Amino acid sequence: MKKNFFISMIAMLAIAVSFVACSDDDSVPTVKDSTLTIETPMNLEQVVLSNLNATITNVKTNKAYTFTGEQFTQNGNDFSILLNDVEEGTYNVSANGHLDFVLGGVAGQKDFDVKSDGVSISRQNPNVKVSVSSFTAKGGFVISEIFFTGTTTPEGEQYGNDQYMVITNNSDVTLYADSIAVLESEFLTIDKQEYDPDIMSEAFSVDAVYMIPGNGKSVAVEPGKQLVLAINAVNHKEANANSFDLSNADFEFYDESSNPNFTDPDGSAQNLDKWYCYTATVFGFHNRGFHSYAIARMHETKENWLQNYAYTAAYTWTFMEYTFDQTKDTFKVPNSWILDGVNLSVESDWQWNVLDASIDKGWTYCGKIDKDKTRYNKSVIRKTDANGKYIDTNDSANDFEAEAVPSFLK
Repeated sequence: MKKNFFISMIAMLAIAVSFVACSDDDSVPTVKDSTLTIETPMNLEQVVLSNLNATITNVKTNKAYTFTGEQFTQNGNDFSILLNDVEEGTYNVSANGHLDFVLGGVAGQKDFDVKSDGVSISRQNPNVKVSVSSFTAKGGFVISEIFFTGTTTPEGEQYGNDQYMVITNNSDVTLYADSIAVLESEFLTIDKQEYDPDIMSEAFSVDAVYMIPGNGKSVAVEPGKQLVLAINAVNHKEANANSFDLSNADFEFYDESSNPNFTDPDGSAQNLDKWYCYTATVFGFHNRGFHSYAIARMHETKENWLQNYAYTAAYTWTFMEYTFDQTKDTFKVPNSWILDGVNLSVESDWQWNVLDASIDKGWTYCGKIDKDKTRYNKSVIRKTDANGKYIDTNDSANDFEAEAVPSFLK
């Protein structure tokens, strides 16, 4: 009898323990109003997220919750989804997808794959965030080289048709170069005048604008890659053995000249879209470096810009004891459109910078005096840091190597 009673008690105790164990398993608390948020960099604009897949995985149970982009709502640069009845615990969070955006006025795109492990989800801490920080959303296009001096022939004669500019994507994301224009200054760094009205703090006066054509996403430039913009995209070695081949340039400055004595060969590269130029013949960089140059994202159509951005500057020109009231009729580009700029000059004649100091507070050079014969076969090239990125402190005196060996002669 006692034996049977003891066995019964053991059985009842086992059943009780079983009920307790089942009760513990069933009572794992859940969080009813948890939120998963995908954060993208704050300095991006017009952010569009696509092909998103996000997963949170319970570290203890290995239970995974998977979500797609259609389930997320956008708030500014963040994308969120409400999670219902997620068990409290520690989770590994991962997300991958594609971002389209505008960075500094330039369209860009980037695939991303990010994760955050050991994230706690509880009633006290219900929200989960993972940040798209696997790339640096800064930088953008910079002028990395201007070869404006030209070369010399074996006979020692000047040859200037091989001028070029290089612009580089200095960011860690793919950017589109469509609608980026090359600008040449109207004013000279060796001729300071009191222009009225003085618009330098708000806009850049220009005498030439040539834009990279495209539909907005035609010219993709990967991180660290560059575009070569040649004055003439031909093999210059055929005309000058001391020059180089620019037939593989990406774009060229092509002009339909009104003077048959000054014609422009139409090279192999795609032509830039000519918006405006002071000359009726053929454009080229000033080979002594008296102008400044910039690249800008044009925010207007050509027609609207020509109609609404004209600029007339009045000034007094002095020659010996004589003075003359003068005007310049040209165009302007707002400083807010400018992505990068470089002042050029020569030490013996420099008088002022014609780009606002917020764009470039210094200047760089090839040749130290006017008509310096040593300037030929030299270029200005932007310096790089230890990580291979181009240095951009908005000070060309600091950022550029003056009188450098042109990249096409290395």
